[in-house]
Parts: sequence; C-alpha cells; structure tokens
Amino acid sequence: MPDQPELFNLMYFRISLLALLASLVLSCSNHASEDPTAIMPANGNSGTAKPDSSKTAPSLDSLLTKYDPPDRVLWQKPELVIQKMGDLENKVVADIGAGSGFFSRRLAQHAKKVIAVEVDPRFIHFMDSIKLVELAPEYQKRFETRLATYDNSKLKPGEADIILVVNTYIYFQNRVQYLRHLLEVLPDDGQLVIVDFKKKRLPISYPPQDIRLELWRVEKELQQAGFNNIVSDDCSLDYQYIVTARKGRQVQ
Repeated sequence: MPDQPELFNLMYFRISLLALLASLVLSCSNHASEDPTAIMPANGNSGTAKPDSSKTAPSLDSLLTKYDPPDRVLWQKPELVIQKMGDLENKVVADIGAGSGFFSRRLAQHAKKVIAVEVDPRFIHFMDSIKLVELAPEYQKRFETRLATYDNSKLKPGEADIILVVNTYIYFQNRVQYLRHLLEVLPDDGQLVIVDFKKKRLPISYPPQDIRLELWRVEKELQQAGFNNIVSDDCSLDYQYIVTARKGRQVQ
C-alpha cells in the first residue's frame, strides 16, 4: 500500500494522463457529425439520460474532471464492489454508462469479458484509447466498447451474465421501463448490480442531493420491473448503496 505522498503523486499522474487522452480524443473526434446536444452525459460514469437540448454539451475534459475526481477510488472502493459481484472468471459483465471506463478497466482484469456500454461517442473513443495505455494486451482483448441509445443498451439477449450500473441509475429517464429492458436481455438467474448515492448529506457536491434516490425507491422499482432476490447493502460504502437483483428462471 503506497504512503500518502506517493498516493497523491499517483493520482496527479493519472489526472494528467486522463487530460492528455481527453485532448487526443477530442482532436480525433471533432470531425464527427453528431449533434453535440445528443451526446451530453449525465452521470458519474456518463449516462443514459436524455440531455437537455437547450444546453451546450460540456467538454470531455470537464466531464472527466467532474465524474472522475482524484478521490473517487477512495470513496467508491471499486475493488470492493467487484469483489461483492462474486467469481467473474467465466462471466461476461456489461457496464452500463461506463463513462471513462473507471469500472470496466478494472473488471477486464477479473471477468471473462467486459462490455462497456455508453451513449456518448466521445467516451467510447476515450475508452478505446486508454485501455491501450492502462491494460496489458491480455486484458485489452477482454474489453469491448459499445455505443448504445438512451432507451436501448444494445445488449443481445443472454449476452451478459451480470449487468453493472454505477452512478447512473438516478439518471435513467424511464427507470422501470429501462429495468424491464435489462431484465429481457439478462439470462435466467442473471444478476443486476446497482451502485448509487445515498440520499443524505455527504461531503461531496455531485450529484446534488435533490436528484438522488432513496434506497427503498430503487428496491420498489426493481420489484415493479420484475426482478427478484433483491438484496441491499448500505453499509459497505460510505457514500453509496449497493443493490443486487436477479432474473428469475422461466417456468416451462
């Protein structure tokens, strides 16, 4: 475990690397013809919520600064979250709203395959670039990016054993409807894992407290969508809760 000065040096290096890659991605993708208001991410991993067309899309660099602050790894504890997902060696994991690939890059070192699902093409380009820098070749092969739409993950039925939704659920425009879509593409006994912010006063400013969801509401919406075996953990992480749910087996 690095000491505190070394840890902050590593964080500073990582921020510099992210900023450099962001500038490279922007220079490579400025020619794209997408409507800038159609790629405005909305969450900590980026998002699937439809953007406000009256606002100008923020720059990729500003999004990385906002969604991947230097201390994120400390309070989000990604390795703990991944550990709670169980043995992933033979599992395909889909990371919905993957953003910069914060979780996807780590999952690639544990899972059989990771599908990083994102609605913002800029983040797709960013992830395809940064995986070449941060991951060994054997893990790069496990890491696939996929451009989705706001109402469709573009996952094929049964393609992913586990679907992970981090810092993204509160931004789904039609949450129960989208959950039903995820239920459809999961295999029997497939697992959904939701990680999002507690609706209480926290020492972080984003996302604002008024848009966070109570844990009971997430549980209720999972039930409405048809998930079962819903288990909640609001103790392991200081700022967030972890909710897992499964798709019941179809009775023939």
